[in-house]
Amino acid sequence: MPPFATDIFQYLPPYEVAITFGIILFVVSFVYSRRIVSLPATGGRTSTLAWVGIAGSLVVAAAATAVSWIAVLAPVVDESGYAGWWRRPTPLLAAVLIVAIAMVLLRRGPLPAPGERALSPRRPWNTFASRRAIQVALVAAVLLLVTLVWQTAIATTAPEEGPFFGKTPVHSDLPVFMTFQFGYGYVGGVGWPNHYATFIAVALAAVVLVLALRADANRPIPATASASSVRGEREKVARVLTLIMIGGLLATLGMVWMHVGSIGTATVGFDEEWVSEQTSMTHFNVSTGYRDIADPINLGGYLLQAAGVALLLRVATDTVRSLLELRQAASGIPKAAGNAAAVAGAER
Repeated sequence: MPPFATDIFQYLPPYEVAITFGIILFVVSFVYSRRIVSLPATGGRTSTLAWVGIAGSLVVAAAATAVSWIAVLAPVVDESGYAGWWRRPTPLLAAVLIVAIAMVLLRRGPLPAPGERALSPRRPWNTFASRRAIQVALVAAVLLLVTLVWQTAIATTAPEEGPFFGKTPVHSDLPVFMTFQFGYGYVGGVGWPNHYATFIAVALAAVVLVLALRADANRPIPATASASSVRGEREKVARVLTLIMIGGLLATLGMVWMHVGSIGTATVGFDEEWVSEQTSMTHFNVSTGYRDIADPINLGGYLLQAAGVALLLRVATDTVRSLLELRQAASGIPKAAGNAAAVAGAER
């Protein structure tokens, strides 16, 4: 690695912090230079959607960064066995809050009078949502739920005498332990006390996203509006809301996988033999039941957490780009009209 690159990495936050690799993936994402979101050129809800896309995305990214940094600063020893229960679902809960607020604000936009509304059938919630974005959200949610169910199913209570390994060295009456090598010992960090809040967050995310998309899909349409203009506006609204939710979902999934992978790497060496005053070797090691896949899960968590933050930063940036383009286009109209008038006056 070049020396300047080493110097740059020295000033970055710890790798576990969401923004660290999130910024890197965000920069790399501009290999695809086209905007991933756009604002509607007409309608009274453009400014509201702009605030949602910019401020909302940044709030969720900041929430992910804050809780991941708190996790780095937290004590290594977790005597409860479930100290991080609230940190992991925080990005997803922040996205739920932003989408819920956006749903309320967007519904307050100007509506056509009752006699000026087009007659239209009630539309499904996903009428204007991107099919690919919904599929990504669904896959991420399924992966998260499968992980949570698995980590809850392997949990058990432990006897007071243990022995205990990992970050939870003391006994707890709650089912926060998994067995270590067929009951030889116990490792904390699993069970419903660790993951019930994340279960709730996933359920809230599904409900709020469906309600928000359904409310916007069935918003009254002016009788004079064209089908293409209505579809264009509502697809842009649905895309911003869905991508914000996906960003929070990916960040939470990444944090859960980092936690699951971390506790799964617990290994204890036995039959230690000292080969010198400073060096020893163990004749055999014991580890958790899923030690072989713990490292890939942990690394995948880093990638997913960063991908969620990078997506949120990209939504905010592309919303700004779209807003600036709309303002430039609006300011260019009177300028062009003025130039045309000047040319006409000169010809006279």
